[in-house]
Amino acid sequence: MKLSEVFSLLLSAEDQAVENVRAAKNEVEILRRKSRESFEDARKKALTEARSHARASLEEARRSGEKEALDILNLGEAGRKKIIELFENNVDSIVTFLANEVAEKYAARARNAGRDEKGSAV
Repeated sequence: MKLSEVFSLLLSAEDQAVENVRAAKNEVEILRRKSRESFEDARKKALTEARSHARASLEEARRSGEKEALDILNLGEAGRKKIIELFENNVDSIVTFLANEVAEKYAARARNAGRDEKGSAV
């Protein structure tokens, strides 16, 4: 083999090596871009799913809160109706009790006033 053939072969090998390096760099850049895009797509998908889950959780919490508030209102209304019913059923005895209590106080005052008058006359 002649020296010129060896040089030619070495130059050809160098050209091939440069081409291989360039192709590898291009391939790496393509893979890097695809990886970045894939990562961004996965990140967007995860964020979208997280937002959707958060919205669903908030909506469920809102519905639960509304139901609980309605239950509380209904319980309050039922309690109010029960108190009114109890009062209506017992109003006569309550009025009688209060009237008797007031009458007893007036009677006691009258007795005390009568004793005071007798005591001052003696």
